[in-house]
Amino acid sequence: MTAPVGTPPATAGPAVARPHRTAAAGPVSAVSVGQAALEAASEGFAGRVAGVFRDGFYVSGPSETLFAVLGPRSWPGPLHLVVEDLAEPPALHDRVSVSGDVLRAGRLQVRLDGGAPWAPHLPERLCAGLPAWRDLAVCAAPELAAVWEPVTHDLRRWDPTAASRRLQGRGDGLTPSGDDVLAGILLVAAIDPSRRRALAELAGNARTTRLSRAFLRWAAAGQSVQPAHTLLDAAASGDQSGMRRAAASLAGAGATSGRALAAGVALAATELARASTRRMGPRPNDVRRRSGDRPDAHS
Repeated sequence: MTAPVGTPPATAGPAVARPHRTAAAGPVSAVSVGQAALEAASEGFAGRVAGVFRDGFYVSGPSETLFAVLGPRSWPGPLHLVVEDLAEPPALHDRVSVSGDVLRAGRLQVRLDGGAPWAPHLPERLCAGLPAWRDLAVCAAPELAAVWEPVTHDLRRWDPTAASRRLQGRGDGLTPSGDDVLAGILLVAAIDPSRRRALAELAGNARTTRLSRAFLRWAAAGQSVQPAHTLLDAAASGDQSGMRRAAASLAGAGATSGRALAAGVALAATELARASTRRMGPRPNDVRRRSGDRPDAHS
């Protein structure tokens, strides 16, 4: 099992053994609750721990329900329940239940009622031009090299379905790097609300892992991890230094996951910027001047 996209790298050093207590500790508080976790972890929920990693664990429930419980160093995200302390994480296959606004997983108890909901909004438009995206829209992993140029051409024709076919499931792990790129593309495409139904269908049909499909579905709905939204907010205001900081933060997630997500955002944003430039075209006065007319010649 690997950590989800929203988990910053752990501090280097040996793993520290956690002592078992003789009695269950009291409940810890939720810090941030993503929409998927909020919807899943409702009264009466029953599931299992599907995977355990250094900074948290996955919870699996009925109907492809999946979310991650993460320690306080982790970013907010749609699949993330971030808690103030994970001193006593559960074991693989432990039961997970919710009752009385408390999630129980093994010996861990989490109060859900105090967590801040993670419900980000996408900007209406991106103001950053092509140069701002150029250094980010690069191949993020060796296994994507063979499809990178074709995907770029797919997006230039604005054919996310073709791009999805090339990227979905490409790479190793629970969130293959191709899916991370695709999540960035879907997130930017979701800036236009009229596209979201088609994007949701594309994400739901992706031939990939269950975890990746969950991230893709939320990206299609306009939600991702915090630094991805920080990147888009900076691009909306044309803040290139803010874009670089957000991209650097994303790059720290996983071996390639964060860089791949940023690359997908940049690929899609690059093509939106190109399309915007084409739509603007030359100004009418410029056309008249090139044809030899004075601006007031027809008044």
